[in-house]
Amino acid sequence: MPRWKPLWPSLPAAIPHYGIAVLAVAAAVGAGLLIDRFLQSAPFVSLFLCAVLLAAWLGGLGPGLFATGLAILAFDYFFIPPVLSVELGVQGGLRLALFAVAALIVVWISAAQKRTAESLRRARDDLRATVAELRRSETYLAEAQRLSNTGSFGWKIGTDKIIWSKETYRIMGFDETVRPTIGLLLQRVHPDDRGYVQRQLDRAVRGELHFDYEYRLKMPDGEIKDIHVRARRQDDETGEEELVGALMDVTAAKRAQEALQVAQTHEVNQPLGAIVTNAGASLRWLGRQPPEIEEVRTAIGQIVNDAHRANEVIRRIRKFSKNVDPEMTRLDINEVVEEAVTLLRHDALRHGVAIRLELAPDLVPVRGDRIQLQQVIVNLLINGMEAMATLRERERVLVVRTQRQADGVLVAIEDAGVGIKPENADRLFSAFYTTKPDGLGMGLSIVRSIIEAHGGRVWAAPNAGPGMTFQFTLSADGRHQRASAHQ
Repeated sequence: MPRWKPLWPSLPAAIPHYGIAVLAVAAAVGAGLLIDRFLQSAPFVSLFLCAVLLAAWLGGLGPGLFATGLAILAFDYFFIPPVLSVELGVQGGLRLALFAVAALIVVWISAAQKRTAESLRRARDDLRATVAELRRSETYLAEAQRLSNTGSFGWKIGTDKIIWSKETYRIMGFDETVRPTIGLLLQRVHPDDRGYVQRQLDRAVRGELHFDYEYRLKMPDGEIKDIHVRARRQDDETGEEELVGALMDVTAAKRAQEALQVAQTHEVNQPLGAIVTNAGASLRWLGRQPPEIEEVRTAIGQIVNDAHRANEVIRRIRKFSKNVDPEMTRLDINEVVEEAVTLLRHDALRHGVAIRLELAPDLVPVRGDRIQLQQVIVNLLINGMEAMATLRERERVLVVRTQRQADGVLVAIEDAGVGIKPENADRLFSAFYTTKPDGLGMGLSIVRSIIEAHGGRVWAAPNAGPGMTFQFTLSADGRHQRASAHQ
């Protein structure tokens, strides 16, 4: 809000300003009389204009006009013949009128300058406060980025105009004096991931809107960092297209996850190894003549205990990875897809697979179990990755699409793999049917069971080009259907 200074200040605050006006005019009168007496010079107009200027500059418009009135009276009384009188002749009146006009102009100019100076001072103070606030905000943002290991960046698409935040420089391992470029970025990317990152950059140039992927950095000292990037395309204030996003150093989280997986694997393998050892010993004791029954009994008891230990470990792991009982809730299928894809980002990166999301906006809600539907999508994504494992001459891309249907939603997962014969498409979802030498054929069977339990349908079909597309449908949430029926 602009701050306006009142034209006429309150009386207590104005008294010193009007006192200055009186003193300034009195000083002009005294100086004029002294100069006239001793130097026989008459600079009266200049003296009174200086007095008016001083009063207006220090006190504002009111004291300036007051000083003008006093100066006119003093000028007439002391310096315009007949002196010591307020009588005016024609010539004296003209002189006084000219002086009054000049004094009013001085007052107006001085008051305007004072207002301008005050406005500039207020603008300067506001600017300083704004700059200080921006610096505080910048400090808070930089500290938040440092604490969360999250940097930000902007890229004018198709050019080398790139901006990195302080934390991005730190993550990438470059000094802030270095100008970031695409070449500089690729220089830090792990050699095995450069092709993948380049394909993501190419997607931006082609006009894709959203990006969510992971890759690795290889630092000069050999350290490997895991990076998660999320970005979106937008237009800046000049209309130029740019990619704005964040990159997170998720190395610690990845190492913790890997350590947990190793610990869980060890926790399972340890009792299983003990079971194998005791079982082998039992067979040897049974093969002796006579059989050593007590040793066998003791070993079998240990086998039972180890089996219980392994079962408990598996039960705890399953408890964290899935719901035992379905929890049917109202879901946004796009959110379920994004969460499932996030779970497999690391595996996709490891297999050199790019996952592209083409999610339709404003889909109707569906009713289902979030964990089970995530399991469906994860199984289909893993199936697609495995189908492209042997590809060498084309990109390994998984496209995940959602679209609205009249009575619900459709989810499609398209791979660019080797595909299967059309006559075998219907058998894909049968239990124990598999095209993999070491597979059990249960993944797609579980997918069908879950989708059918949700009242949906799942099927697969060969693409016009390479690969397969797996699709399933889900009905809209009942409450949404009822609301639509009443519209």
